[in-house]
Amino acid sequence: MLKRLLTCSIMTALVLVAACSKDESPAEPENGPPPVLALGFTDFPHARTNEAYLAAWDVIENDGNMAVLHFDDGVPWPEALENIRYAPEYENELSSKESLLPIGHMVYVAITPIASTRDSLAGYHGTEPNQPLPPPWDTLSFDDDDVINAFTNHCRNMIDHFTPDYFAYAIEANMLITLAPEKWDEFVVLAGIVYERIKALHPNLPVFITLHTEFFHADPVAQLAGIEQVLPYTDMIALSSYAYGQYPDPADLPVDHFSALHDLAPEKGFAIAETAWPAEDVTAPYPVFIPATDTTQLAYIDRLLYDADSLDAAFVSYFFSRDFDEFWEAELQYSDTADLIRFWKDTGLYDGEGNPRPALESWRAYLEPPATE
Repeated sequence: MLKRLLTCSIMTALVLVAACSKDESPAEPENGPPPVLALGFTDFPHARTNEAYLAAWDVIENDGNMAVLHFDDGVPWPEALENIRYAPEYENELSSKESLLPIGHMVYVAITPIASTRDSLAGYHGTEPNQPLPPPWDTLSFDDDDVINAFTNHCRNMIDHFTPDYFAYAIEANMLITLAPEKWDEFVVLAGIVYERIKALHPNLPVFITLHTEFFHADPVAQLAGIEQVLPYTDMIALSSYAYGQYPDPADLPVDHFSALHDLAPEKGFAIAETAWPAEDVTAPYPVFIPATDTTQLAYIDRLLYDADSLDAAFVSYFFSRDFDEFWEAELQYSDTADLIRFWKDTGLYDGEGNPRPALESWRAYLEPPATE
C-alpha cells in the first residue's frame, strides 16, 4: 500500500515526459498464446527523466515477456460518465504507454475504483493524478449508479487502449474489508455489475480483482467472509505481496503464504499481480529498520517463482525494475511522505547504478523455454 504515494509522485512528474517516447512509430502489440509463466515489470522509472522512463521499458522488453500497466492514481470520473475525452495530459500518457508496448509481449492492465489509501472511492484523475474528487463525486458511494456507470466506461476505455491479455478492475480490494468494512457491501455491488458488463463485452478476457496477501493472513476469518462475496466476480486469484516488512528473512515466510489464497478457489486462474523485495537495508526515514541483502532478495525471488510455478500461475509482476536512487536523492527524500517512500527504494532487480543483481539471473531462468527432448 505504501508504494502508492511513490508511484503517484512518479507518474505526476512523468505525464509530459511520457509523451516524448521512443523514435519508432507506434505498433500494435501482437499478443500470442500465453507462456507457461509470464514475467513482467511495471514501467515506473528510477528518475524524473525521459532516459529513465525509456530504461524501464527496455527492462520490460529485455527481461520479461509481459508489460504491466498499473493505474492506481485516480479515475476521470465525470469524463468517463459522459463518455468524453480525458484530459490531454492523461490521454498523452496513455498513448505513450500504448506506443511503447513491445511486440509479442503479454499485456496486463490494472485499474481500480478504490483510493490508494484503500478506504474510499478513488480520487479524480484530471490534468494530474489523484486530484480531490469534485462535487458531487466527493459524496458518492461505490454502489451509486453514476460511479458504476462511469467506472464501467473507464474499464471499456482502458481495454480499448491496450487490448490486454489480463485485466484487473480493482487493486488490493480486500484491504477495504479491514480499513473501511462499512463500505465493503457497496463495493461488492459495484464489482458484480462491472464484472458482468465487462465479461459480456470481452468473454474471453480474464477479468479480476487483486488481493493483498498480508492483509488476508492478518485476519483470515473476516477476510474470507468478505472475499467469498466477490469470488463470483473474479476470474483469477491475483495477489499482491510485500512481506518483507513482517518477514525480513524470506525463509520465515509461511509455507502457505501464497497457496492459502490460491486454495480459496483452486479452479480459477492464479497470478502474482505485484510484488518486490529489497536488496539493501531499509533505513531511516522509514521508521523500522529492515535488514536486506542481495542474498535475501535472491532467496525471495527463488521462493516466489517456485511457488508461482508450482501453483500454475499465469504470470508474476515485479513492481520496480531498478532502485530509484536518483529520484530519491534529487527530490523524494524531501517529500512529506519520505518515510513511507523509503520502504520501496532498493527493491529493484537492478541496483541504483543499473547493475543487475543476482536475483535477476533466477528471474531470467524462468524466461527460458522449457527443454524438449
